[in-house]
Amino acid sequence: MLHVVGSLLCAVVIFNQTPTTTDSMFPIEKWDYKTGGRRDPFVPLIGTELTAGSAVSQLSVENLRVIGILWGDRGYYGLVKDGQNNGYILKKGDKVAGGKVLDIDRQGIVFEIVHAGVTTKYELRLQEKERR
Repeated sequence: MLHVVGSLLCAVVIFNQTPTTTDSMFPIEKWDYKTGGRRDPFVPLIGTELTAGSAVSQLSVENLRVIGILWGDRGYYGLVKDGQNNGYILKKGDKVAGGKVLDIDRQGIVFEIVHAGVTTKYELRLQEKERR
């Protein structure tokens, strides 16, 4: 008798369930990422690719601030931030708006800017508070 009551109870529970409106037999988890002040996990941490058509070639030297210099076997790299606080990694020969990176040393970055046919060297130094 107990077996029959248990079977009836299971049948009632199964038949009272409402079907789901999914297209799949298997449940699908849906994720909604809320940033909440956190960075986007799909944006690269290292920076952008330094090609002629990239955002780096549109950087204005007047809006840059040197925040660090890295060096190693492959040369020097300058870490800079623009006016919107976006970070970039520059190396010798990279193009910027109106010119290119001429040289990088432990003290800063030297740019060669051409404006109205006049070539000017523009130097950004690493500030003392940034040095460690």
